[in-house]
Parts: sequence; C-alpha cells; structure tokens
Amino acid sequence: MKASVSLWSADQLALGEALATLDGHADGFHIDVMDGHFVAELLYGPDLVGAVADRSAKSPVDVHLLVADADAWIERFVRAGADMLTVHPESCADVAATLRAIERRGVRPALALSLDQPLERAGALLEQVDRVLLMGTEIGVKGVGLDAGACERVERLVALRDASERKPEIVVDGGIRRETVPRLAAAGADGVVPGSLVFGEQDRRAVVSWLHELSREGVATGAVG
Repeated sequence: MKASVSLWSADQLALGEALATLDGHADGFHIDVMDGHFVAELLYGPDLVGAVADRSAKSPVDVHLLVADADAWIERFVRAGADMLTVHPESCADVAATLRAIERRGVRPALALSLDQPLERAGALLEQVDRVLLMGTEIGVKGVGLDAGACERVERLVALRDASERKPEIVVDGGIRRETVPRLAAAGADGVVPGSLVFGEQDRRAVVSWLHELSREGVATGAVG
C-alpha cells in the first residue's frame, strides 16, 4: 500500500528534518492547501510547496487543493513544483476542464471526493485522473476517526475503477490509524495519506515500510518498529 505522508501532522518547525528522513521512502509528500473558505482552516501556499519541491529529490509533491476556486490556483502551484494536483469538483466551474488543464501542464491530475459526494461523481472522470482521493473524514479537520461507511465506499469505487481504461489509484485521506489501514487495504485501497500515524512514531521509516507491506491479498500484521 502506498503512503503519501501528510506534512500537516509533522512538527511545523522541523519540516526539513521530516523531508530528509522520509524522502525516497514515502511515496509522496501530501500538502493540504486551505484558503479559509472551502474549509475553515488556513494552511500552506505556493512558497511552501516550492520549498518542499526543492528539497524532495525522490518523493513526489502531492498538492491537495482545499480551496473555493481551484482554477485560480492551478498555475501558481504548477510553477511551484507540484507533481500532482488534487481538486474537489465543488471548487471547479467545470471539473473536467480543470483536470485537462492540470494534465496539459505536465502535472498529474487527481480528483477528491468528500464524504457527501456520490461516487458516481467520479465515474465519468476516471479516464481523466491518475488518482481518486477518497476522504475518510470530514474535510479540514484532524484527529477524527474513519467514517463508518469508508470501507464500503472504497469497495464500490474499486469496482468503478476496475471497469475503466485508465484505472486510477484509489487513496484514502483521513482517519488513517493502525487499526483502520488494514481494513482499507482489504477493501482495495491502493494507498493512504498517513499523518500522525507516521509522525507520532520515533521510527517513521518503519511505519512507511509497514504500510508498503499491506495489500488486499495479504494484510500484514504485527507491531510497527
């Protein structure tokens, strides 16, 4: 299972150390961008993304736009060095056009689905994205448990994805815990966005390695570390 590690859960005064420890081990550095409108928080911007892109030599920079107007920000985050841009359909005037615009700029396009978004919203867009980011909790919050219906939503989305040509990866963001990740893997998720699960442990690389061992066919067990 892939691990795109959320920098929101890192020590904000030691982001350079976090990057140095996990670069080349994590499957990406997940950066949540919040504008105070789409969600109530303010978090990160192009300058931070640019700094991470400059420092991260091996792990791609995965930017999740939690903003009211995604189209207004695409160009700036492309220039900053994002390798993937994830947008919510609610924040795009025409989400299909937004995804095409991202891909034309040489950046991997991805679609995020909040808990209240029907999975069918992704159905017509699966051929335009490299990832569907399925939210496992309400957006813009930390420390919340996985939604009770998350695993079922993963299973349903996997069925839709497997019938597509492009077959984008399915990654779950929110509620990522030691006890929930094996369930998500068993449901067919290709990856997760771990935050405190990684940064709450002394041996962060060991947690990432444990996540890499999880799969739908054989869910790993045992302690981290």
